[in-house]
Amino acid sequence: MDKLTVNIEFTRDQVATVATLAGVELDQEVWDKVTEKPVNLSMGDIDDKEARLGLLIAIVGIAMDKAL
Repeated sequence: MDKLTVNIEFTRDQVATVATLAGVELDQEVWDKVTEKPVNLSMGDIDDKEARLGLLIAIVGIAMDKAL
């Protein structure tokens, strides 16, 4: 089955902002763990149906715009 693969990169500042909002300190140890290797995500990892649909629409739309 063919699939669309999208790669997204985040800066340390972006990750730190989200971590702060989630109440997690982004120290060097945490940063090293999350950047050690690529993190593969699935839309199925998102439990909230509305959040999943919104993210899917945004990502596929941006990918199609860039590809076309």
